[in-house]
Amino acid sequence: MGHLHPTLAQNNHSSVSTLAWQQPDQAVIQKVEQRVIKQLLQALIYEEVIATQYENGRFIIHAQDQNQQAVQYFATGKHYLSFGLVRMSEQDVIRQDHTGQRSIAQLNSIVDEIIRVIPNAAKLEDFIHELKRTFIHDVQSQHCQNQYALPAAQHDYDVLETYLMDGHPYHPCYKSRVGFSLQDNLKYGVEYAQPIHLVWLAVHHSLLSENASVSIDADQFLQQQLTEKDVETFNLILKKNHLNTAEYTCLPVHPWQWESTLVHTFFEEIAAQKIVYLARGSDSYIAQQSLRTLTNVQHPEKPYIKLSMSLTNTSSSRILASHAAMNGPLITDWLQGLIEKSDIAQSLDFAILREVHATAVDFTKLPTSHAKQAYGTIGSLWRESIHTYLKPEEDAIPLNGVSHVQRDGQLLIQPWLDEHGSEAWIEQFLSVVIQPILFLLHAEGIGSESHGQNIILVHQHGWPTRIILKDFHDGVRFTPEHLAHPNEYPDLHALPTEHAKANRMSFILTDDLNAVRDFSCACLFFVALSDIAMTLQQKINFSEHQFWQKAADIIHHFQQQHPEHQNRYEKFDVFAPQFCIESLTKRRLFGDAEVQLRLVNNPLHPFRQAVV
Repeated sequence: MGHLHPTLAQNNHSSVSTLAWQQPDQAVIQKVEQRVIKQLLQALIYEEVIATQYENGRFIIHAQDQNQQAVQYFATGKHYLSFGLVRMSEQDVIRQDHTGQRSIAQLNSIVDEIIRVIPNAAKLEDFIHELKRTFIHDVQSQHCQNQYALPAAQHDYDVLETYLMDGHPYHPCYKSRVGFSLQDNLKYGVEYAQPIHLVWLAVHHSLLSENASVSIDADQFLQQQLTEKDVETFNLILKKNHLNTAEYTCLPVHPWQWESTLVHTFFEEIAAQKIVYLARGSDSYIAQQSLRTLTNVQHPEKPYIKLSMSLTNTSSSRILASHAAMNGPLITDWLQGLIEKSDIAQSLDFAILREVHATAVDFTKLPTSHAKQAYGTIGSLWRESIHTYLKPEEDAIPLNGVSHVQRDGQLLIQPWLDEHGSEAWIEQFLSVVIQPILFLLHAEGIGSESHGQNIILVHQHGWPTRIILKDFHDGVRFTPEHLAHPNEYPDLHALPTEHAKANRMSFILTDDLNAVRDFSCACLFFVALSDIAMTLQQKINFSEHQFWQKAADIIHHFQQQHPEHQNRYEKFDVFAPQFCIESLTKRRLFGDAEVQLRLVNNPLHPFRQAVV
């Protein structure tokens, strides 16, 4: 298999500098500022952090300026059928002062007059900092889509992972990247498609945790990710330092992580030659949407690599804890085994990208002086490439690309809708996306974190055929006694106590059946499909009601075709009146002292069928 699509293989943004911000386009600034403001207000209104009035198709927010004079903000939009989510229209948000003077709202005014007066917001300053960084990073990135020729629907999967630069459609801090300078952003941000060469370290076995899938030869795997020259160079460096190569394992880290975090954190281990810098690898990689998952440019059929980064993006730390990395091969081997043994799964023809090899520095093997600081900062997880699963005539698109609106105002998928007919395409799309998630939940009893970046839609010339799922190392949830095959699930590496305290929603095993169901439903229906449903309503006037009716019909069909799983249809009721959803913005504002959960109305509920 050859290089990536020429757009990426030859793209060179090296001429881009921070001038993208130092000499910004005022129209671009206003466009991005309005997006940040709208996503902020949408989340605050939806999570009921602020009070609003709704009149004549617009939200009205009452506030006060620094002189305690009354001001109002007007945002045109509505609550949609999809879980009651709020989405603003394309019209600018307007600020009106106490004299009646109106102007286009600015982020600074929103922060001062709405955000800073939110009571008991323990993480207020961090939240504001992330908003501001999102603003500047998005302004900096806006020129990039000019580098890609339209129509985007003709690009292959690897290009689309870079092309889809919009970030989270709901979270207001969708591009915060706390830890990056603007130059770091240019070097490592997904939008810029810059070549990244992994830093390779030799880590002494006394510090190392390692795990591998049964599908690979673990001893050969890492060498297969290196060139012969790399292997020769690495071995020579160890020998020159009089070190026994048999006592070390090569481990890749992100170059930004090495420079910004690891040299300082692991200074003692480096000095003692427990961690040895080898060199940068010969192969170049580019970032996917997740930033820390990278694709091999020279050999896109080779495994992707997910790396730890001490970066906060979309309000989440992007470290890779040792227990999570080690669980990757265990979980995906387990899921692969279930899929291979199931007639239902085989008929659905979906696949998973297995996480085949994991290495990490185990913080429990470090001195207490810096074990806490080192937690999760060195870890790597190799994941199969989609190219090992695509059949002739097939290509793929990340699921969040289905709702992507291009600069010309057209949906990325518009050529496919035109060719196949919107209703037929949407029905086929929902069928191939929903049923595999139902299989995992209902046929096996496993909740999955399948949102827009973790589902890959496979198509033949634009016609949806099946899906491929990814990112499972911490992306499943289940109750052992309610599994279809309770004797087959793996003995997983336990979640450290401190990790559980810092992120109470990071768990795999639970006694709460609703938590299993809601894990799947929150990711698939609330996050992924709601965004698509609302976008289709806005852009092509395809009824949300019809969208959710079609989704419900597919679920009913699946359940009628497989009545043997009726017990789990009832235990994991996807037609329940409400689902429990994490309030992402509340969590960022108020911290983790309390779990920020809320019940939301399920758009599938009106379509449930009475049990005869």
